[in-house]
Amino acid sequence: MPLLRSLLVLALPSLLWGGAPTERSLGELHYRVKIQFRGESSVTDTRFVLHPTPVIVTQNRVQKPRLGGWRLEGAQRSDGAFSMAAVLARVERMLYLSGPAPGLLQRPIVVNFGGRRCPLWQVQSPAGLTVYAYLAEISPGLLTLSYLSGSFSKGDIASVELQLEDFRLAPGAGPAEDGTALLATLQRMAQEAGRPEGTASAGMVAEIVHPE
Repeated sequence: MPLLRSLLVLALPSLLWGGAPTERSLGELHYRVKIQFRGESSVTDTRFVLHPTPVIVTQNRVQKPRLGGWRLEGAQRSDGAFSMAAVLARVERMLYLSGPAPGLLQRPIVVNFGGRRCPLWQVQSPAGLTVYAYLAEISPGLLTLSYLSGSFSKGDIASVELQLEDFRLAPGAGPAEDGTALLATLQRMAQEAGRPEGTASAGMVAEIVHPE
């Protein structure tokens, strides 16, 4: 009994402070975000990591076709200056990890991440939204958010800038089940603004090079 009590005491911190095992990661996509919440004068500047996760295998005899997922993890401590959870909750709906979809235009441009040249795609954002968004093809048929900049007249976000700084992918990494969240978010924002949907302005015309 004393041994059992000791084991329970040692396990208690893990149960209370999130020590449960997390989903296996199939890579890391490192992002920098600058976000200003409405009503605040300061801009929060921090970094986070997007981890692609594998398809969850169920106990069902017949396995339905499913996609993987993702999880976000703060890469810097906030030290009480801001809420990392609040930042991640907002930026998650502005991410992309999926294949090509309607509303995307491939550009004759490449983005360079540490010597890896990735074709660039432009997101056609709805008219009336001041948003510029570009996706990088980080593996054949798999696109992820490369850069986004936007300011908004409604909602809890006044402005946001997201930039992919580096990435690595493990074998098996693929589209996420909610991988087109960015497109759905832009559509919702356009509807809330009460403006008709349209196309974005002209895309970039030069090669973007990220430092190694």
